[in-house]
Amino acid sequence: MPCGYAPAVTSGLRSAAVLRCSPGLTMPCGYAPAVTLGLRSAAVLRCSPGLTMPCGYAPAVTPHLQNWSGNYTFSATAYHAPRTVAEVQSLVSSSTRIKVLGARHSFNGIADSAVDLLSLDAMDAITSVDQHNRTVTVGAGVRFGPLCAYLHGKGYALPNMASLPHISVAGAYATATHGSGDHNPILAASLSGADLVRADGELVRISRAADSTYFDAVGVSLGALGVLTSLTLDVIPTFDVAQYAYEGLTFEAMELHFDKIMASAYSVSLFTDWQQSAFNAVWCKTRVGDPPIHDGEASLFGATAAHHDLHPLPGTNAGSCTPQLGVPGPWQERLPHFR
Repeated sequence: MPCGYAPAVTSGLRSAAVLRCSPGLTMPCGYAPAVTLGLRSAAVLRCSPGLTMPCGYAPAVTPHLQNWSGNYTFSATAYHAPRTVAEVQSLVSSSTRIKVLGARHSFNGIADSAVDLLSLDAMDAITSVDQHNRTVTVGAGVRFGPLCAYLHGKGYALPNMASLPHISVAGAYATATHGSGDHNPILAASLSGADLVRADGELVRISRAADSTYFDAVGVSLGALGVLTSLTLDVIPTFDVAQYAYEGLTFEAMELHFDKIMASAYSVSLFTDWQQSAFNAVWCKTRVGDPPIHDGEASLFGATAAHHDLHPLPGTNAGSCTPQLGVPGPWQERLPHFR
């Protein structure tokens, strides 16, 4: 390579990250190869763990790449972390089979590939909020944590969140991730536009306004339609939430009063280990300033109000959980279950 580095050709992803030099793809060192070599349709270059290439690029180390819980090990032979849309286009068009990884929070192999894995973590830019249309455009690699903090600082919010703030926005949308609440749809309902790289490498722009017939399928596509590179999301004015927790709601009470319980707050979640005839906990998240649906009564259909913060798993320290006990706080610090 022009930087002077001549790594060995490899096809594994078991002890190091791999980079593909493809036609039209400019490497971090500035090299833009005209032809490809070796494995399948391109050369795959191994950068050993801890080794910084002479051009200054230090790829992520990915030994035995696994999902978040460690119960699944990916079998792909190459891992890519493009920084630009052009690099995504080149990788997608030259691959025989490619899948996109988000936060690797799936429990199964839905994001695995027999050939290439593509991470969009480096494409996490947040574009300024469009105040007129009340939207924000973000790179597909952005995580909810930094995005929500940015939006709150600008006076805006997303209407709902999942239980974890570290998952990727594109991955959450593509897999129909949901929050809770009678009137809150899945997270992908906030999607109003997207840039998508098709299997042939072409970049297309899709919007709810122009493509209403099939737009909903784009939001929850499991990656089948292509690689999302950016998303435009609807936003609303920021708001505060107070969270209350209850213990000991019986299954019988839940069955008898299901509709009332689920409508008792802006967002309601129930936790159980199925080891007893009652839920371990009920978490009720109420928007501060909304008409009082639920205001932290001492009991909820027989369940008693908790006097300390709870963890979804009984007996587990609640330090990683969002504050409860009715203490108001910004939406992004209360709607998720975990910090």
